[in-house]
Amino acid sequence: MQWLVTVAMGLWAVWTWSRQREQERLTERDRLAALYVNPFLSACEDLQSRIYHILELDGLRTLRKRYPDGGYAEEVLYLIARYFGWAVVLTRYSPYAQDSEVIRLGEAVRNAFAVTEPNFPVGPFNFFHPEQKALGKVVMVRIEGEHGNEFDTISSYEFKERLGSLSGSQAVQQSLEALRGAEDAAHLAGRRRLEHAQHHLVELLRYLEAREGYSLFTGERKQVSTRQPRSPLKRSRKLRVIEGSGQPKGKANSWRSSVRGGR
Repeated sequence: MQWLVTVAMGLWAVWTWSRQREQERLTERDRLAALYVNPFLSACEDLQSRIYHILELDGLRTLRKRYPDGGYAEEVLYLIARYFGWAVVLTRYSPYAQDSEVIRLGEAVRNAFAVTEPNFPVGPFNFFHPEQKALGKVVMVRIEGEHGNEFDTISSYEFKERLGSLSGSQAVQQSLEALRGAEDAAHLAGRRRLEHAQHHLVELLRYLEAREGYSLFTGERKQVSTRQPRSPLKRSRKLRVIEGSGQPKGKANSWRSSVRGGR
């Protein structure tokens, strides 16, 4: 019977060790989530929310009332740069560094700002990948925290002071000018880039919050409506209809008769 006691003690030791290791793993994961995942989620939420309010809720008019000096443009750019900064940190140091879905959605957000094609021309909000990294570095800093050397972001006020180092960037200047000069969201140059970026940000938030077990938003997030570019072919057809080619014969004859009768 002594051997049973020895075996039982051995099994107990293995189980205890395994449980301790699992607890340590969970503790380390919670630490990484607090350092890298939570700030990234906050950056995602702030950016997608600002885009949604601008494009769907006439946010430009509200921002102009709050910032009559046009400072809201720098604030929007700050939110974009802040996202770029935390996105790099997430993919390097967080538990999601090798998560295929996070990688896919993160790349989709980056491409919404970077890709150039007929519907996404060079212009406002067109930041190529190297410039995205540069913008992210502008806002990211390291500080001494509870867990040693930690990442953090500068304030939006300090970002405005640092914008001078980006004065040579056409993408930055064009984005600021577009935000200040647009009458409303319908006339905002680069709108389609913001639309697509917001769509992918919402998908990314849904995925990560489902994995983390909590949400930064009460209710259901909405994605902005996508405005399709007008096709020249469709426009020409519409013009032909207006000119009378698409009218019923009766109405066309009646119109001609009234014209003759008025002569």
